[in-house]
Amino acid sequence: MQPLGIVVAELLDRLEDHDLPIGVKAPIQRGSAGGFVEIIDDPDEPRDDLLMVRMRIMRYPDPPSVAFDKRLLALNHALAGRAAFSTGDDGLVYLTAARPMEDLDPGELLDLIIWTADKADDLDDELLDEFGREWEL
Repeated sequence: MQPLGIVVAELLDRLEDHDLPIGVKAPIQRGSAGGFVEIIDDPDEPRDDLLMVRMRIMRYPDPPSVAFDKRLLALNHALAGRAAFSTGDDGLVYLTAARPMEDLDPGELLDLIIWTADKADDLDDELLDEFGREWEL
């Protein structure tokens, strides 16, 4: 896996060259949080593309925990719409942020990736400390 700075620089170059088609996917790592940046179809507007950053946080606690779910909802509220927690079919908890590609500028791309990766790196440790290190990836 390439360092985050190199991945971001390559994506910025491709954005400036108008060469970020659907399907571009780059793995990223920030501290203890790993994930990827990907260009996908917007599920609500199939003619539009999204730049999505999805970071793995931890395994979902088993058995499910109401306290954990409430904590994720509270964190979603605190993130003010910039990103959101979710769970996948793979039993993992993710932090995801996305932005339409139309008129995306380099500063927005940089902010979306770095901000989301930094939040994931902070919040994975916070959640693992609070709910148990046995759910660590």
